Amino acid sequence: MSSSDPDSRLLLLMRHGKADSGTGVADHERPLADRGRSQAQLVGEYLESQNVRVSRVLVSDARRTTETWEAVLSTMPSFDGKVTFHEDIYTGGGRELLALIREVKDKHSVLLVIGHEPTISSVISHLAAEDSDSGAEAQARIGMPTGAMGVLSGALPHWQDLDEDGLTLHTIVRP
Repeated sequence: MSSSDPDSRLLLLMRHGKADSGTGVADHERPLADRGRSQAQLVGEYLESQNVRVSRVLVSDARRTTETWEAVLSTMPSFDGKVTFHEDIYTGGGRELLALIREVKDKHSVLLVIGHEPTISSVISHLAAEDSDSGAEAQARIGMPTGAMGVLSGALPHWQDLDEDGLTLHTIVRP
């Protein structure tokens, strides 16, 4: 998706890929497992196959999320957007993540966020409008599996206007 409608927004909320158990490693420094790298590459391939043109990416500064982004990016050769890394996605909750999303410039109509549970599933549930896919909503309420991504969209003039029930949840991509 790269819509010419300036009010059309696509929000992709992804949980990092499967991480190593992290025995003896601080949680923030846990690396991706091979399975997690594969999950992330499948999500990138999905985005490419659907012609989704991400222009803005917000990533937790934890090692497993940065490695997830690197694996997604490895399958998206045409990516030329802006990427930033945020401690708030790692240490904060839904309120902090929504604040970061609301700060995104309006010129970025397609936004990818890579973070952690339970924040990703709670934000998806919070944003999902009444016309959302019921199966995807149920999955978000249960929790997002590693590597999974929620796909939400809707008419929204400004990211700063994003609020509860503000976007349609179409699907949960489960690699």
